[in-house]
Amino acid sequence: MKNLIVVDTNTGEKIEEIEFSGGYNISYTNLTDSGKIRNIRKLNNSKFGEKHWIKNYIYKSIAIKLVEKFKELKHVRPNKILFIEDMNWEKPDSIKPKRHWMARIKKANKQLESMLGYEYILETRNYYIEKMQKEQIISLIYHELRHIDKYGDIQEHDIEDWDNMIATFGKDWATTQAQIPNLIDDYIDWNSLEKRAKQMNLFRDIRAVK
Repeated sequence: MKNLIVVDTNTGEKIEEIEFSGGYNISYTNLTDSGKIRNIRKLNNSKFGEKHWIKNYIYKSIAIKLVEKFKELKHVRPNKILFIEDMNWEKPDSIKPKRHWMARIKKANKQLESMLGYEYILETRNYYIEKMQKEQIISLIYHELRHIDKYGDIQEHDIEDWDNMIATFGKDWATTQAQIPNLIDDYIDWNSLEKRAKQMNLFRDIRAVK
C-alpha cells in the first residue's frame, strides 16, 4: 500500500491523505507561473475507460530503450506518450483490412494533454498482442514511434511499411511465426538493409516486367 499526503508546510495542516495500492498521476499548479497545470505521471497500470487499460509499465520501458538506440527516434519523448491497450478478446468484426489494426498512435486531445500531461496516445490491441512474440511487440512499438516526426506531428505511411523493417523482417513481420531480430538487443544496420531492400524491389520489378 501507498500513502499520498499533502501538507501545508506553513501551518503543518494535513490537507489530503489517500491510501492506495496502484499507480498515481498528480496534477498541480504554482501561483507564480500563471497557474499552469503541471503533472507527475506515474499512472502505469489502471483501467482507462470501459475497455482499455493503461500499459505504461510495459511499453514505456520498451519505447525508452528504442529511443536511446535509434537516431531516427531521438526526437521522441516516451514520457509524453500514454500507452493503452484495448482488452477486447474478440477478433475485430469487420472485413475491411484497415479495421484490423494491431496498434495505432494519435495526438492526445487538448483536455487530456492539459490534465494528464500526455501529448500522444499509443493504443495496442490485446487480441493481436497476446499472439505475438516479444520481438514482434518491440518491433510494433518501434513502428508506431516512427509515426511521430521531428516536428511533433503524426505522419502516415506512404507505402505498406517502413523500408528498413521490410528489409529486416519481411513484409509479414507482425504475423510471422518465425523468429525475428530483437530491435533492442540485436545489432541492426539499417543503412545496409535499406540498400538491400531497394535491390530486392528492383529485382522484383524486373521480374514483373518480364
